[in-house]
Amino acid sequence: MKLLGLEKKYEGNFLTYYVAKYENSLGGIKYYEFVSRDKNLTVDTFHNHKAQGVGMVCFSTDKTKILMQEEFRMATNEWVYNFPAGLIDDGEDCYTACKRELKEETGVDLVEVIAMLSPSYASQGTSDEEMNIAIVTCEGEIRPSDSPMEEIRANWFTKEDVKNLLDNNALMSVRTQMFCWQWINEK
Repeated sequence: MKLLGLEKKYEGNFLTYYVAKYENSLGGIKYYEFVSRDKNLTVDTFHNHKAQGVGMVCFSTDKTKILMQEEFRMATNEWVYNFPAGLIDDGEDCYTACKRELKEETGVDLVEVIAMLSPSYASQGTSDEEMNIAIVTCEGEIRPSDSPMEEIRANWFTKEDVKNLLDNNALMSVRTQMFCWQWINEK
């Protein structure tokens, strides 16, 4: 596929809607709709591989539990289990964004970054948004989100708790579901 052009269709507060024009290997033209956090995306700046957000897999300091949150997600109109995540603010690095987002959404403190993974796509079928995923340990008292615009219920989960969620078809983000399945099935 060769990118021939981009047309901005709508600019919202957080997402901009684009239509990309591609030429396939047989010379056919394909139009593809997607959203981006970049309000001024061009053919030259497309896929700059700069993470716009962070997500965290949060272990307790003894690594026997994970911290997950059940959050009301407006795009699905229902409660969904996921890991703490958020956007990287201007001037922040990934570590600072992780620390801030974790505190804002759950009240707990980041203790250690075990690994910071390279940027990966959050939803490559609908967006060019990339996130860094951090594997961390954290501790502290869970409290409600700082933002009245986010409805989040955070909690610690053992492997047995996670198994029960999966067995009962709890709705999860894809990355949360994949990690949880792997965690409860590791040998």
